Amino acid sequence: MVSKLSLLGVALGVCSRTAAQNLDASMIESMGNNSLFTRWRPVSHFNAPAGWMNDPCGMMYDPTRDTYHLMYQWHPNHINWGNISWGHATSRDLITWEDVGGWEGNIAEALVTGGNGTYNGLGIFSGTAQPVNLQGEKDGNLTIFYTSVSYLPTNWRIPYQNGTETQSIATSSDGGLTWQQYDGNPIISQPPKGWNVTGWRDPFVEPWPEMDKILGQTEPHYYAVFGSGIKEVGPRIPFYSAPANDLTNWTYLGALWEPADNTSLGSPVETGSYGFNFEVSNFFSLEDEDGDIHYYVNMGTEGGNTSLHTRQQWGLWNEGLVSRRANGSAQFTPVAGGAVDWGLLYAVTSFNDSKNNRRVQWGWAFEENNDFGLNQNGYQGAYALPRELFVKKTKGLINADGNLTTLGNNRLVEHSDGTFTAYTLGIRPLDDIVLGIRNGTTQRNVAFNGSVSASTTPTNGSNHMELTATFSNFTGPAGVRLAASPGGEEYTDIYFDPATNTINVNRSYSSTIVEYANYTAIGYFYPYTYARTGTEDVTMHIFFDGSLLEVYANDRFSLTTRIYPSREDSTTFGVYVADGASVEVSKMAAWLDTYNIFPERPLNSSSDLVFDLVAWQLRKVLEN
Repeated sequence: MVSKLSLLGVALGVCSRTAAQNLDASMIESMGNNSLFTRWRPVSHFNAPAGWMNDPCGMMYDPTRDTYHLMYQWHPNHINWGNISWGHATSRDLITWEDVGGWEGNIAEALVTGGNGTYNGLGIFSGTAQPVNLQGEKDGNLTIFYTSVSYLPTNWRIPYQNGTETQSIATSSDGGLTWQQYDGNPIISQPPKGWNVTGWRDPFVEPWPEMDKILGQTEPHYYAVFGSGIKEVGPRIPFYSAPANDLTNWTYLGALWEPADNTSLGSPVETGSYGFNFEVSNFFSLEDEDGDIHYYVNMGTEGGNTSLHTRQQWGLWNEGLVSRRANGSAQFTPVAGGAVDWGLLYAVTSFNDSKNNRRVQWGWAFEENNDFGLNQNGYQGAYALPRELFVKKTKGLINADGNLTTLGNNRLVEHSDGTFTAYTLGIRPLDDIVLGIRNGTTQRNVAFNGSVSASTTPTNGSNHMELTATFSNFTGPAGVRLAASPGGEEYTDIYFDPATNTINVNRSYSSTIVEYANYTAIGYFYPYTYARTGTEDVTMHIFFDGSLLEVYANDRFSLTTRIYPSREDSTTFGVYVADGASVEVSKMAAWLDTYNIFPERPLNSSSDLVFDLVAWQLRKVLEN
């Protein structure tokens, strides 16, 4: 029996009355479905119209129509995972987005599950897209590569049912308005022979001229990697290729990389943990400023070390050397690595933005409300801002304390004068996106004179804002305080701790509603020391959007988390300084009331919530 839980008929009125209230747990529990839909909802970050949203999928630039596409795993009428299909939105500039078909109900669905017993009957899992036809030609056709699911549940902890996941294709001839399943689906029906897999999903498919050269291919090929693992052996990245003129004809090339169970490149504090299974694996190359090629993997890892990272799921990157094995396949050997995001961001993937010649990354930020008030919110999930990935080269460094040369975030070249050049994976929000969401904002600059030795929040902010600040000469933990109430009941501290080389987001006082997650999110950040000028400043670039909080530092650190202030007046910001510490602050600026990136969609785009028994049962199985 399906029962409708929604009170959508009164939700519009309830939202307008409750969004400006100071809330407590008992008030939330008494409210109807969707009544808090706009309270903590991001407006400057990509999200689904309503319901559950997880992995980003199908990102591409279509040159024939000058259009970007972004798709997402979606359960439009429920606030939990289940019945996973793909939603779809498009953009001309990666700033302003439009729901394909419209925002109401499930109209924006692109790919939907087939009937029971079919190859995609229980799920359209993650995948990628290319603006080509099945012969690799750019003629206006579009092609999606995805994992089709016919058996659930699936999880790395439980036995894998043969046939659970297969790989399939869908195409569009009308710019993505409609999609047709390929008649020959699934195009890959089984995991690698002899693998007792932990999972086998999320095809990442791209042309790759550099790999053609490594493998000696005389004709252009496309390559695919998957997230996978072998039980009681280790996580894996299976590697496939297809000739560019036949993207239905895939050949398994072996495991690109074979780490052991629950290992790490270096210390887990600096490089994270590989866990037992990979998800949403990416493999790509980037050219540095000197024209040299660097090879990277990104992957979600499951079951990893939690000594620093509170969750068993990590989003990691590794740089590595790529060689050709004797059997003709490719082998990846990591030489540096770290977290793609030190917070909750997961299912991180990327695409080649051929219009601007850059690699653009998207990642999923789930909620951290501990399953409290879900129906009242009426949705779960958003994406972090699109980020540029690049090779960050830094010259003239010295190893002041020995930490520079640990096996970790930097690939190092030592010079005869004792200095080092460091290469690491650079990450920053796209410059044009930052300028775009400043559209219509009010800028506020805060001046400081000399050293600051006490916390202060003198400036009014907003619930949707961008903030930048530069810090130097730390004598202890210091950084930014934001989302603070005038009386000090609520605030969030974002600070660098020089004693531990970490950037922290202390959420102990982020909300008076204790049901929401309030642990401190921690990420490793090691400041460089230059031979000529000493230790570098720490420049934080922060985005707070409803509940979504992103922290960037020095173009090589990112941390995403969530806060849910209960008070309507928790909007002031300033500086945090720990007791007994001091710091010098410069260039603090904020942009208030950032741009709504879905202007054609109403702020309250909530949908009826329909109870999904199958999704509930699957969730309970996975939780246990």
